[in-house]
Amino acid sequence: MYTFTISVSSMKQIIAFELKKIFRNRLILFMLLLFGILNMYHIYSEYQEFTGLDRDSSAAMVRTFQVYEDVSGEWSNDTIRYVTAEYERAKAMVETGNYSTGPDQPDTHTGYVFLDMNTFEQIRDEMDKRYHYENTMTELTKKAEENASFYEEKGNLYLAERNRMIAETYRGRKVTAFYDTRGLNAYFKYDFSVLMILILMIPMLSPLFAHEHEIDMYGLLHLTQNASRLPLCKLAAGMIAVCAVSLLFFAEDFLSFRYLYHMSGLSQPVFTLDVFFYSPLNITIGAYIGLNAALKILSLLVLGGICMAVSAAAKNEMIPFGISFAVILLFLAADAFLSSSVLHIINPVTLFSDQHLFREFQTVAVFGIPCFSYHLPIGAAVLELLMLIAVTVIIGRSSVWQRRLR
Repeated sequence: MYTFTISVSSMKQIIAFELKKIFRNRLILFMLLLFGILNMYHIYSEYQEFTGLDRDSSAAMVRTFQVYEDVSGEWSNDTIRYVTAEYERAKAMVETGNYSTGPDQPDTHTGYVFLDMNTFEQIRDEMDKRYHYENTMTELTKKAEENASFYEEKGNLYLAERNRMIAETYRGRKVTAFYDTRGLNAYFKYDFSVLMILILMIPMLSPLFAHEHEIDMYGLLHLTQNASRLPLCKLAAGMIAVCAVSLLFFAEDFLSFRYLYHMSGLSQPVFTLDVFFYSPLNITIGAYIGLNAALKILSLLVLGGICMAVSAAAKNEMIPFGISFAVILLFLAADAFLSSSVLHIINPVTLFSDQHLFREFQTVAVFGIPCFSYHLPIGAAVLELLMLIAVTVIIGRSSVWQRRLR
């Protein structure tokens, strides 16, 4: 027990030391600061495109957030009547032509009667779609149950079980409140921060092992009692660094979007978002934000594991730089051009834009049993990460033992 305690304590010290080496690197700190600023600027640029570059139109679009906020919350007949009445009032003004053509038009919510009409029409349509969501799901569930019985009679057990899964997934679904989802839709489409993390990850992880080879540090390290644990400690430090940087950027994304777009309704089911209308997930929007971040981090850890595996095998710092950059670029290109291929499943980049995994009810047959399709790329990424950890540790330890045998 005493020996184990010393071992764990020494490993913690090595991991802490390796993390200090990573985050005390001036290049890494400079890139982290620069990319953080670029990321925030990019988010604000997209927000400006959403609201409009013209000062008056931008101010008018900002006022639409207040319109949405005024009608947000649990369903009520008063709210529905209010939205309908305001839409009809704005529409009547447009049809009669009895309105000003300049900004800040009187008797308007946004400053423009046309924008009032379009905003209340959009709110009305969104409310109508979500208000009748329960009926849509009830009909879908009933149809799935009928199909399950039909296919069971025909002896097609796979399709029978698949339809039972559909019925179980969508049964009892309903939307009981209304919130502005425009900011959430923009947030889930945003992936510029992932690109910043990828670029930062290459100089952060590539020298992790290779630098020790280049300065022949293994000539000294193999003499220490913790030499065999060093590869695992370095690997752990690299993975912690990737997680820390990812969480930093994702927190910046979330806070920026929440402030700019007035995001709300995070406790609502994720299927209240249009893109997830038929999603198989029965979780809240807030929970999906956590799942989205976790899957992106998993993908980044796989790519980071490749960087560290190459670094462990390289004798020169520049080699893992070049190879890591080329491999990551290859994965990104494969995601763009091989999206319909089976290889798409084993590409970790698939998890960056994971919306398509959860948009619709999709299954695959595993030993004749229907299984949700999104399990495959997630499972593949986990297996790839475990394999890379094993390979990196084996290569790292072989370097130590080679030194000891000399």
